[in-house]
This record gives sequence, C-alpha cells and structure tokens, in this order.
Amino acid sequence: MTSTSAAGSDTRAARSGGSALELEQLEKHYGDFTAVHPLDLHIPAGQFFALLGPSGCGKTTTLRMVAGLDAPSGGSIKIGGTDISGLPAHKRPVNTVFQSYALFPHMSVFENVAFGLKRRRVGDWKARAQEFLELVELVHLASRKPTQLSGGQQQRVALARALVNKPEILLLDEPLGALDMKLRRQMQTELKRIQTDVGLTFVHVTHDQEEAMSMADTVAVMNAGRIEQLGPPQELYDLPLTAFVANFLGRSNLMPGTVVGRRGEFLEVDAAGHRVLLAAARAVSESGDVLVGVRPEKLDIRASTPGDAATAENELAGIVTDTAFAGMSNEYHVEVPGLGDFAVFAQNRGAAILQPGDAVTLSWHPEHAFGLDGADDVDAGEES
Repeated sequence: MTSTSAAGSDTRAARSGGSALELEQLEKHYGDFTAVHPLDLHIPAGQFFALLGPSGCGKTTTLRMVAGLDAPSGGSIKIGGTDISGLPAHKRPVNTVFQSYALFPHMSVFENVAFGLKRRRVGDWKARAQEFLELVELVHLASRKPTQLSGGQQQRVALARALVNKPEILLLDEPLGALDMKLRRQMQTELKRIQTDVGLTFVHVTHDQEEAMSMADTVAVMNAGRIEQLGPPQELYDLPLTAFVANFLGRSNLMPGTVVGRRGEFLEVDAAGHRVLLAAARAVSESGDVLVGVRPEKLDIRASTPGDAATAENELAGIVTDTAFAGMSNEYHVEVPGLGDFAVFAQNRGAAILQPGDAVTLSWHPEHAFGLDGADDVDAGEES
C-alpha cells in the first residue's frame, strides 16, 4: 500500500516532530510485588521506540504510567523537558492506541476521527479530519461504520483518531495483537510509514519480536520489570548481552565453556572438550566461564564422511534428530555429544534434505558467535 502524494505532502507540512520522553527512576509497586524497578530511559523526539518483552515483564505498566492511567510509586516522567508526572491523563500531551481500537460503533469513520476535534471546538476540524483520513488512506470509507471495516481498517481509523489531535507522543499498546499474521505484517509496514510521514515520537509496546525489530529505531528488551538491553534491532540480535535477550530475540544455540587461552583477537574456549574460537570484542567476559552463542542461521551443516572427526576449531560432530521443511529453509535439530541439541536453519537450495539419524558436521565463523556470562541461565527467555 502506498500513500498518496497529497496526504504525504500535507502531513509533512503540519508535522510537529513530537517530543522527547524521559523517565527518571520511574517505578511501580503493587504491595510487595515490584512491577517496574527504578527505570531511567530517554527516548529522543521523533523516534519509533519499542518496549519488547513477555507478558508480565512491566512494559504495559510502564506505558500506562506515561499515559497517566497508572500512578507511579516513584520517579518522574518528562515530555519535552516538562515534568508531567502530576498531570491527569486527559491533560497529558499523549494519545494511546489500544489493541481493542475502542471506536464508537454508532459513528461513521469520519465522525470517529473528527470526534476529539469537534469536542475541543477546533476551527478547521473538517479539514483536519480529512487530512488524517488521507494519511491512513481511508477517505473512500469515510461514511462507513466501524463494523463494516476489516480489522486492519479499524486499526487505521484508531490511528487517525489518535494522530489528528497532534499529540507530542503516540503510545501504542499491542496495537496489532488482534490481527492475523498476514494483516499484522501489512500493518507493520503501514505503522512505520505513518510514523515517518508525521515525524512523531512513537512508543510501541509488544511481545512480538518480529514486530519490534521490523518497525522500531530502538528496542528495549524488558524482563521482570527491568530493561535487559537497549539498542538498534540489528545490534540486539547480532550481539545480545544476556541469555534472556539471546533467546527471546529469535533463537540461539548456547554452549557452556571456559576460556582457556587467547589467540590474537580471539579467545580460546573449551566447550565440553571442543575447541571454540570467539572474538574477544564480542564477549561480555574474557576469562572464566562463558556461554558461546551462535544463531541457527549462522551454522553451516554438512553430511559427515567416513573418518570425519570434526577436530577443527568451531566444528562439532553430531546426529540429526529431527528435520522440518519450512519453504525457504530447512530446519534441523542436531544432537552434539556433551553439548545437547543444536538448531540449524539451512537455506533451501534444492539439495537433498538430511534425515534423522544422519551423521553431520556443524561449523561457523568465529566472527558470527557471541559470548555471554557463564552464570546466565541457558534457558532464560525461551518461550514455553
């Protein structure tokens, strides 16, 4: 779906650029339970920011405190440098889009978008409503009721209704959670386009890793009320700093080992008798116990030949225990003595698919691995 040139031009001319959001020692307690530990966070103006984490990690509670729907137990919230911690929700320069859309069923699409403008007696409310219907490409459906729209169209109405009031920050609480996979991916593209067009600060809460990584400029991974790691999506994926982030953002093969030496810029790690090289710059520790991580798509897999003992560095011998055809790739599970199960994603290039029971050799480039603290829980972040 492409935006019309008129809508893009009009909206860019009217864009405010949004404001920066600063959270200082923000926390939330429910009795003895701490939902959000003291949190410091700075989100620059005009950024698409994602709070990512599993259910119960504190991401929605954080969003609700910014929106004014939950009172913080401590700390402050600043928007554009102004402390708004004591303001009621309706006086904060934010709007929120929820998963449920919350549209007025008895009103038309146009009336839904114009509702807030008319209530505040904005002089050019008709032109403003029209402008933001053009932004979300729903002018042709302006007279319909919400029940006559698809889920994706209803979501775009909710977005237009929130954006038309020109908030300094738009908060999105699992906004695509009710959509099917195909429509969700379409709306991911739409959300990013709209955010780029209006130049507004978006703070997006989600548990969907793909959703966060495909849209956000910066992702903060939350776990048990704390931010485990924050940065650009590619950085978090390629170089996680904890086992939780490594497992929650995609999948990882984690090998417990001990640093036994150094070879130039690489650490030498003994992993259950296997010699593994790891770039020191990609490790959180250069001594003691470590977890060496490799993403499934970074592993090469080949059928073993008689006498192939996989004695080279960064080579592991194993047996295929399961295989699955996934269209663009084949997924294998390989049991490696002393290290357990390894997942491997091999691009489908027409070669014969390996079968359970086949002896194989796994290998990878040391620059593709990362090193974590050996005390981390290998299973942290894995979805049950």
